[in-house]
Parts: sequence; C-alpha cells; structure tokens
Amino acid sequence: MKNRESVIKRLKEMILNRNRHLFAGIALFAFGVSLGYLIDLPTPNVESAGTAPVISQEENYLDSANYVPVDDTAPDESPEPGLNLIQVTVKRGQGMMDILVKSGADRKDAYKAIKALSQHYNMKKLQIGQTLYAAYDADSRLSGLNMQKDFDHMIRVSRTDDNFNAALEDLPSIKITRHVEGVISDSLFQSAYREGLPNRVIVDMIRIFSFDVDFQREIRKGDSFEILYERKMSEDGRRVEEGNILFAKLTLRGKPISLYRYKPAKALFADYFHANGQSAKKALMRTPIEGARLSSYYGKRKHPVLGYTRMHKGLDFAAPTGTPIMAAGDGIVERASRYGSYGNYVRIRHNGTYKTAYAHLSKYGRGIKAGKRVKQGQIIGYVGATGRVTARHLHYEVLVNGKQVNPLRLKIPTGITLKGKDKKKFVTLAADVDQHINALKHNILLTWNQKVALNDTGKNEKSLFLQSY
Repeated sequence: MKNRESVIKRLKEMILNRNRHLFAGIALFAFGVSLGYLIDLPTPNVESAGTAPVISQEENYLDSANYVPVDDTAPDESPEPGLNLIQVTVKRGQGMMDILVKSGADRKDAYKAIKALSQHYNMKKLQIGQTLYAAYDADSRLSGLNMQKDFDHMIRVSRTDDNFNAALEDLPSIKITRHVEGVISDSLFQSAYREGLPNRVIVDMIRIFSFDVDFQREIRKGDSFEILYERKMSEDGRRVEEGNILFAKLTLRGKPISLYRYKPAKALFADYFHANGQSAKKALMRTPIEGARLSSYYGKRKHPVLGYTRMHKGLDFAAPTGTPIMAAGDGIVERASRYGSYGNYVRIRHNGTYKTAYAHLSKYGRGIKAGKRVKQGQIIGYVGATGRVTARHLHYEVLVNGKQVNPLRLKIPTGITLKGKDKKKFVTLAADVDQHINALKHNILLTWNQKVALNDTGKNEKSLFLQSY
C-alpha cells in the first residue's frame, strides 16, 4: 500500500513540475483508476465516446486563490505562411487607431479593420492591458486581427482585397463544479479566501446572502460556510473563468441558511431561493456596504461636530475611503449631487413607499445621476468624508412614505415564492444538488448532469461529469 501511494505521489509531482505533461497525465490517470483512486486532473480529451471523464471532489489543479486566469487566447502556433503576427497591448491613452498604426498598419487599412471589428465589439469598452494580435503579409500590409471578446468568443478580422470582414468564432470550453466548505475564524471573506475560493466567488456569495445576513454583526467565530460553484476552462487549460454559484450555505450559531440557484419558468434570469421556495431577494438589502463597522445607530445622540444632542435619522458605517456602496434595491435615482451637510449624496426611489439615501460619498458610481435606473447591488458611490463629518463613513437612511425610519427595525418585504410546477421542479433539483454534495463529502462517484445543477450548459461548453464505476 505504501509503495502504491509513493508511486502516485511521485507521478503527481512529475505532472506539477512538468506543467501536467500529457504522457505523465495519462499514466497517472490509468494507474489511479486501476487502484480505485480518484485523480484530481482533467481528462485531456473530453470527447471520448461513450463515457464522461472523471473529475475529483475538489479540482485542485487550478485551486490557488492567487491564480490569475489568462484573459487572452494566444494566436495559432502555426500562422498562415507568409504572415507575421504581432502582439499589441492597449496602453493608457491609446485608441485602436494608434495601436494599429504604431504596429505598422496603413491608416486606411487600420480604419477599415476597426470598422469591421466594431460590428462585434464596442470600442469604447477597450481596456488598458487588453491584448490583440495583428497579422501582416509579406508586403507588410495589415492582413487581419485576432481579438478575444470574452471567455467564449474570439473576433477574427480578415482581409479580402481592400476590405476587411469580421467573424465571431466560438471558443469551446469545459464546465466543472467545485465544492468548498470551511469554518469562519475571523471574517467570511478572509476565511473563504484561505480555503482557496477566488475573490469573485466570495463577493458573489456575500451578495446573495446580503438580504438575510448582516455581515458586520451576525458573523461569529466558529460559524461555517459551504458552497458549490461552477468553473469554466478552455480546452487547453490555459484560461479559467469562475461561473455561477449553484448552492451556498451559511451556518450562523448553529442555524443554517441555504440558498439554491434556480430560474423560474417565466423569469428572465436565475435567482436564489431558500429550500422552501422563498426567494432570497427582498425589496431592500439589510446593509448596502460590506466589511464596514456600524459606528452610529438610529436615534438621539450628541452630534460629533455641532456638540449638542439631536436625532440621528440613519445608520453610520465606518469604512475606508473608496469602499463601494451598493444600491439597497431596484429603483430610480432621484438625486445625485451635493446636498448641504450630507456632502455628496444619492437618493433612490424604490417604489411609492420606500426610498433610500446615501451621504458623505467621496465620488459617485459610473453613470449615476438623477433619472438613472439602478439594480439592487449596483455600485452607486464610494465611501468618503464630504459634508459635515469628522471621519470617513457612509450615512445610510431608509425613508418610508417620506419619513426616515430605523433600518434595523424595518420589516423588509420579501420577494417571490415558488408555487405549482415551479415549486415541484425546484424541490426536485434542490434535492439533486444536496445528493451531489453529500456524495462529494463521502468521496462517492456518481453520474452528475450539469443541468441538474440548475444551470444549462451553453452550446459551446462541454460538461465534465462524475462517473460511477
């Protein structure tokens, strides 16, 4: 037994040290299956007929919290004969015309290529550091462009005589699921990060629980979390993108709060629901800021600047300057401007009854202005110290029929409750998720269809399954 474990350990080290060399991967996979072990490596060819590849309980091959996915796809290793590929990177202050001309393109050719590229990409969204590839023929003429639009699509611009045409090419990918659980020893964010959860997934988990949990006051040492989420990989394993959270659970002082991802039949988007079919989404979030300390409550207090006792009609959250502030609910911005002692101020009308207000902002979120429609969780500003204040913080108010009320005592209206066929389908799928997670915990292999994970597989994605033997 020790010899077998020693051989497996050495084979794993070979793969890690040699960048998962194909032959070593095949040897490890075959040897592991013969011993009944579950190997935590992706199968190189996911299109093998008849059987689905095996994945492990935890996909540790891309499991570092510090892992930075490659956002750009490298060009073909063997470009067309006579073509010279040049990699160009967007720098501060550069437009696409500047980039192409500096790489050697004629200005007229660059204009035509950009016009073709614009059919599939909004050039205003060009990001600093974004990479693309320009191809030049033997006469140093611009012949084409390769630019990755997103994880699943590549834009290829090709030359035809004196014109350029653009086509959107699908990039095949593989979708897997990953299960992580842990105990909270300080904050949820830090504890989840130590367990290997990527930042984006942690932020999403905090967001979906923000309707039920006050992360400043309700999280205690010894509480726990559990999560099942998707991870999407390019077939060559060089690019990774974290996907949807399929299931998440927080256990606070022994009381579990479980949420499942589900798309109701008539809904445009998927949402998160408790096991009883009640939507986690409420009219207003409990708190519009994460990681902040509640520094002042609603009620009478001695004003820190004026020096006398007066009514404090909101909550103050102490946080570093620049901490993002989220819209507590869907609505329309009534005001986004300087407002007396409030400093930089945003007020949102959610419906005929509820409004929320946010004061002392250092700056406003992108595009936030009066009349702008915002979604729950959207960043509408950043913590600051403008107006009559002594320190940086967010002053947050909830108004009911035009009057400020105590946000902590407010009974927040709940979202939808699943009924009928929707409820039955949800209950079935939630039970399948629970079964899948229990199997992972006990290291049991079973067939697992990603559709059962409450999220359909796209046409260019291949799902990895857990296969029973």
